[in-house]
Amino acid sequence: MPNYTCTTYSSINDIDNRVFKALDCEETVYFSKPFLQAFERANKLITYTYLIIALDNKPVALAITQAIDISLETATEKLPLTQQLARSLQCYLSGKKTHILVCGNIFLSGAYGLYVKTGIDKRKIYNTLSRKLKKLSTPKKPRIFFLKDFNAQEDASASIAEKEHFQSFTVEPNMRLAVRWQDFETYKASLKSKYRVKVNRADTLSKHLISTSFTATQIRDNIHKLQGLYNNVVSKAVFNTVPIAIETYALLKEAFKDQVRFTAYSKDGELVGFSTAFIVNDVLEAHFIGLDYDFNKTDAIYQRMLNDYIRQGLSLGVKEINLGRTASEIKSTLGATPEQLRCYIKHRRTVANMLFKPFVRQIKMTEYKQHTPFKN
Repeated sequence: MPNYTCTTYSSINDIDNRVFKALDCEETVYFSKPFLQAFERANKLITYTYLIIALDNKPVALAITQAIDISLETATEKLPLTQQLARSLQCYLSGKKTHILVCGNIFLSGAYGLYVKTGIDKRKIYNTLSRKLKKLSTPKKPRIFFLKDFNAQEDASASIAEKEHFQSFTVEPNMRLAVRWQDFETYKASLKSKYRVKVNRADTLSKHLISTSFTATQIRDNIHKLQGLYNNVVSKAVFNTVPIAIETYALLKEAFKDQVRFTAYSKDGELVGFSTAFIVNDVLEAHFIGLDYDFNKTDAIYQRMLNDYIRQGLSLGVKEINLGRTASEIKSTLGATPEQLRCYIKHRRTVANMLFKPFVRQIKMTEYKQHTPFKN
């Protein structure tokens, strides 16, 4: 049997650079040290723990966990539960802050909690990880453990967590657009008439907006306004943990230069929105946005951002654009299709975990209409 050992660290800076080199994850971006440093430095409300899993004393995997306090009472108000179940859960959870340990990056949509070196059996690593989480030495004991955002390929390995009584549920999908056009005009020409009209209308309504690619200095110079625009979007989300600090993107911009795209939108000299993205392995990955909703009604800022993501992807020559979660139907009108994602959750206490099962089963993905906007 393989002899896997696990070493924990409370800061990414405590992990020797040679470990990242041994894992061969320096070029992966999402598991690189500068990327993880940016999130740790800027977002102080999170407790970070990193696990290095070794086989015969050689590093073979890196796991990233983030611990936070959240109110599940707020979550139960918005989830589509039966009235009876909602009442019983709210009685149990009322007024309580729950400490949750997430394996993954709470700010990103995707399986960014575990990196496994090429050639190592991922299923065995997930099995090791799911057993180790409960035994982690952390400043505060988590009540709930959460493994997040596995597509079908990753889920084939991650599903072994069910042996440790993790329960699975689906979440909103990533909306992805495969790129096959030379430019934006060619893209529009491939759309059916009514969808092309929507794209053109958004560009017409937003014609007075000025888009600017921000540097790290410009991000910091406007950080309070940008944070407010982001918080506007967060306040409308069904369920949130903690808001990302915009300083994260200033740090990322310094570390990754043009790989990080930070686009600010202004009207008459006033910032009214921003969008962010990362270029990784021929994919443009849309991240966070911020909006002034008053201007969004008149100037179609959000739809313009989506159009601009496609423009950026085409100009950069990427093979795919990941438009991320939320607003799935709107993104499908642009041709994006869903990448289904699954998560796993477990309560620390066995009895509570059994009571938790009906709650998890009631978690439903928001339904939406999937459009087919292309002519052929």
